[in-house]
Amino acid sequence: MSDLLDDLFHGCALTAYLEQAAAQRDWPDIEATRVRAYRHYEQALALKNRSDTRPSPRRDVA
Repeated sequence: MSDLLDDLFHGCALTAYLEQAAAQRDWPDIEATRVRAYRHYEQALALKNRSDTRPSPRRDVA
């Protein structure tokens, strides 16, 4: 079984939780944490998809 934090969304959710708690200096607001987590997740997916669609460097064979 895979480690829970290896999942992209769960990693984003944990990051959002910790960031929100630090910003509020208290237990994080549930809705603000949810919004932040989805924002992180969407950004991570966009970055992943952007890097997946780049052509690999061409290697000339001599």
